Amino acid sequence: MKKTLLCLFTGFALLSAHAQKVVWEKTLGGKHSEYLFDMVPTVDYGFLLAGSSFSDKTGSKTSDGQGNLDYWLWKMDKDGEEEWQKSFGASGMDLLQCLIPTGDAGYLLGGTSNSPKDGHKTEASRGKNDLWLIKINAAGAEEWQKTLGGSGDDRLVTIKRLSDGGYIIGANTNSPVSGEKSQQHLGGLDLWILRLDKKGKLLWEKTFGGIYNDEVKTIVPTKDGFIIGAQSNSPIGANKAVDTNGGYDIWLLTLDHNGNLLQQHSYGGTADDFLTDLLPVENGYLLAGTSSSESSGTKTVSAETQNDFWTVQLDAKMQPTDQKTYDFKGDDVLTSVLLDSDQNLLLSGYTIHPKTHKKSYVSIHINAQGEKIWEKELSTDGDDLLRKAIITRDGGYVFAGNSTGKTSALKKGYQGRNDYWIVKLNTKEKNKTPEIQIEAFPNPTEGFTNVVINHEYEEGQMILSDLSGKVLHTAPLQYDMIAVDLSAYPQGVYIINIKTNVINRSVKVIKK
Repeated sequence: MKKTLLCLFTGFALLSAHAQKVVWEKTLGGKHSEYLFDMVPTVDYGFLLAGSSFSDKTGSKTSDGQGNLDYWLWKMDKDGEEEWQKSFGASGMDLLQCLIPTGDAGYLLGGTSNSPKDGHKTEASRGKNDLWLIKINAAGAEEWQKTLGGSGDDRLVTIKRLSDGGYIIGANTNSPVSGEKSQQHLGGLDLWILRLDKKGKLLWEKTFGGIYNDEVKTIVPTKDGFIIGAQSNSPIGANKAVDTNGGYDIWLLTLDHNGNLLQQHSYGGTADDFLTDLLPVENGYLLAGTSSSESSGTKTVSAETQNDFWTVQLDAKMQPTDQKTYDFKGDDVLTSVLLDSDQNLLLSGYTIHPKTHKKSYVSIHINAQGEKIWEKELSTDGDDLLRKAIITRDGGYVFAGNSTGKTSALKKGYQGRNDYWIVKLNTKEKNKTPEIQIEAFPNPTEGFTNVVINHEYEEGQMILSDLSGKVLHTAPLQYDMIAVDLSAYPQGVYIINIKTNVINRSVKVIKK
């Protein structure tokens, strides 16, 4: 079933009577370039942006750089206002590509670095590029960091948190046996899969690939192990047991909990087919990516204009049951995939217009039958490359990526050559203000809990007490959320009181 989208755009255009309206847009950066790669929603109805910055303290950036590129985190509230920002880096290039919440209200930052041991980096480089992980707590302070790599080029792509608190990491490598890499180089690029415990200790690592290029894109933890989502142009050879249908195909590998290879599957046509993500869905999995193939090989639908968005429904045995493509009448690249609470699919990315070669954000919201609910294009007078789309706790849609555009009908400002550009669309209920309440996440906790303060206030105070009423700690309120550290106190129940000029309410928190 072919889905062709009629796109008649001038700058920023509404594509459907049901399309959502822009609530606000923000441009962030210094006078040089910033590159955004990831974004996660936060429990206070805001979100956290992750990428890298080449700028010193200029524009909206509040700290100088350490080297070429530094990790750059930016916390925004639900209205797009800055709450805080942090930089981590050393004298080389440090490219932050992944950000995942951890179970203790903190975050794990993951990226690629060629920096030596200096600046914020505490371990020496292994080779040309290494994996660099930094664990921060709920207050943004570093808890531990880890450098992993061999003597060649190792680049991080994805991290997933596991039920035991540890992590599974996907990277691409051409390193031989060296450093943390214990298995031989197989081809051009290989998949490098690493499992770490919650403190960053390496438990095992495995290399998979054929004789050409094999690139990991995502990992899905399962009850029996892991599904590795990759793309490959390798024929059968080395430890690749399925052939390609054309150029690049999508390659799925099933592993057990110890990283042993169990099964392999390949999907694609005679041209290039690239993976973006693999999502667990009812009765199987949804594979989503970008394809230029006609109906051929295992692909049953044809690309309309150069590359299109491509989705494949897989059953529990990884066999295709349904396929669809979505075309924006340009060269379309899918970069972000998510399911909403109604199990509707949001496919987002960017399109390159055939005449101007200009990039624009594009997104389509579709139901379980593959039918359009709404679609959107967001663009400026420059290139706009969408990296991530999320749904915030208030139901709003936030799109974030990179833009070289100056001011336009939609975009009101710019900072440097390449900026973060963030746009929020309204919800079905027009961003209904959440009911004022005090919430704590996680609860119970072994250490930090984040207390959400979801209302506007001029001044306020957090008061931590035990059940007898003894005040243990106080702190002024500044943002929509405050991190409270209970790690120094014994197990028990504590009262966190939030007192502002608007409310005076408390929440009980259990210290495990």
